[in-house]
Amino acid sequence: MTDTSRLVYRIGMVGPSRVGKTSLITALLRGGQHLLEGTPVAMKAIGSSTQKRLGQHRRDLEGSLLAGKFRPGALGGTQEKFLFHLLLDPGVPDAGIELQLLDYPGGWFDPVTRPPGADWEECEHFLEQSSVLIVPIDAAVLMEATSATHLRVMPSILATTQVGDVVRSWLTERKRRPDEPGLLMLCPVKCESYFDDNGGDRDDSEELLTWVRRLYHDVIDAVPGEAPHVRTLYCPVDTIGCVEITGAEWTPEPGDPATLAFSAEYGVRPPGRQAIKGADDVLMALCRHLVGARQRVEEAVATEKGRTATTAERYAERHEGFFLDIWYVLNGERRYRREAAEDVRGAAVEADKRVTALTEIIEDLASRRPGGRVRQW
Repeated sequence: MTDTSRLVYRIGMVGPSRVGKTSLITALLRGGQHLLEGTPVAMKAIGSSTQKRLGQHRRDLEGSLLAGKFRPGALGGTQEKFLFHLLLDPGVPDAGIELQLLDYPGGWFDPVTRPPGADWEECEHFLEQSSVLIVPIDAAVLMEATSATHLRVMPSILATTQVGDVVRSWLTERKRRPDEPGLLMLCPVKCESYFDDNGGDRDDSEELLTWVRRLYHDVIDAVPGEAPHVRTLYCPVDTIGCVEITGAEWTPEPGDPATLAFSAEYGVRPPGRQAIKGADDVLMALCRHLVGARQRVEEAVATEKGRTATTAERYAERHEGFFLDIWYVLNGERRYRREAAEDVRGAAVEADKRVTALTEIIEDLASRRPGGRVRQW
């Protein structure tokens, strides 16, 4: 809880450099705004730092789309640790849920490339304490491998060993908290070229699913044994939507010809408007997980405020003897007690409103089915 009684949830993101963590966060915000249209809930970036970072990312992306070509590396990678703040706001004061998502330089993720002085321990702590863990996966790396050499470097490029280590540490922490819900999401990103449901002309969705299962089977299989109360979802996301892969390059790393770097180039489909798909599935899963927990907190708060209000009302009307009662009327004490009781009761009513608002949100989100891309393991 924060000073404003806002509930804060940490959402961990696990992935190497340039896998698409910032793009996924941007897609979640924009997709969430679209998903929640017509509901009493709004999703927005809060804090000038988050607003500036997401605004710059969006401007860079729009520039690439206008140019007719898109290279993910042109958007620039994260150079320092950064905490994004997004708010699910139901329109009732103090009833919002703040989502904190940590981004960090991908080079910190691998101990081989981690620079001296990198604050990775704090990042690890954030990830372990997160209620939700998201694993972004560059779909193009999986789908554009065409030789044995490409396949050999695929785990290195996606840092699957390091991802597995972080997920297992997270599962260990979840096991210590069996009464708290946990959610693990495997999210292939930049999936526009492999689905035919968002402007693409081919459907390689089953092949993508097979590759994710193959490369991350250790992570998927670990969940039932380590923390069976954790849900595992597969949620592919088109982070841009209006692009199509036109070329993939596997080039030797400078100074280490045995290691390859991967890069892809995308053409822009007319009319060049961003068409995010799949982010709503991620957000719906987050909302079901997070808003349900918020409701439990609000119900406890409402119950306690109700008890306090009843106590205050009894105190306001308590008889303390004939002469003392007259004195309390004359000196204003009785009026003061009644006004104080009304204030306390008003706070209790507001707490009830928050519970009602959140209940309606939960029912609305629970009634929405995830898209056909989603799988639960």
